[in-house]
Amino acid sequence: MRPDAARRRPRDLLVILPTFAILLVIVFPVLWMVFTSLRPATALAAQVPWSRYFDGLGFGAYARLFQGSGFARYIGNSLLVSCVSTLCTVVLASLAGYALSRFSFRLRETILVVVIATQLLPFVVLITPLYIAFGEIGLLDSYVGLILVYVAMTLPLAIYLVMGYFNTIPRVLDEAARIDGCSTLGVIFRVIFPIALPGIVTVTVTTFIATWEEYFFASVLMTSEKLKTVQVGLSSFFGEYASDWGMIMAAATVATIPTIVLFSVVQKRLVAGMAAGSVKE
Repeated sequence: MRPDAARRRPRDLLVILPTFAILLVIVFPVLWMVFTSLRPATALAAQVPWSRYFDGLGFGAYARLFQGSGFARYIGNSLLVSCVSTLCTVVLASLAGYALSRFSFRLRETILVVVIATQLLPFVVLITPLYIAFGEIGLLDSYVGLILVYVAMTLPLAIYLVMGYFNTIPRVLDEAARIDGCSTLGVIFRVIFPIALPGIVTVTVTTFIATWEEYFFASVLMTSEKLKTVQVGLSSFFGEYASDWGMIMAAATVATIPTIVLFSVVQKRLVAGMAAGSVKE
């Protein structure tokens, strides 16, 4: 072993050991959630010695979860609302971000201040006026109403993120595309959009997760059992006097799968997008 490698090993341990400890703290609750969902209900209600902790593991809780609980419908509701909200946010943020990045006009700075100022107001204070307004126009207990709320919640931050990515793209590409006959929409979606794809992926992931995990507005605005989202449906599994913890943990495990799959698929582009967003023109 080379002397420099021998000296570097203790230094590496000073970094590796704390990193491993932090990773263990983060991952342990997830592993315990999955493990609890696999344990039999009788074992959860009784004190079992450590030597028998892994006895009887199975998918009984998952079978109970999808037999008459309506959880599959909750998953479908959340996927519909989150996907449509994310699509609307990404398209609108791309158009607004391009305009704020490329064009100079009188109210540009005012619009930027107003956009960021909306993030300073706690969204919880909006629930009463939203509830009254949606009740008047017939958007209570509807997908459209919840989607509008989610788009309004996620759009300001998405605009700022997309604008930051667009600022890193040279303006000469816009001019070249226009010389070739592209319209403004053609420049955005045929030239700028593909170049800024890592940034768009970052906005898409953050928006989807924010809408998928949102609970408060969904619990207030969606009152019908058939329209509940997965987070609201999950909370309904807690009983007043007793709870099926195996089924609750199984539901929580299933609810995390879409975000885990999404991160796994777009991980490389997500990291590239975060790096690109930190670069200033």
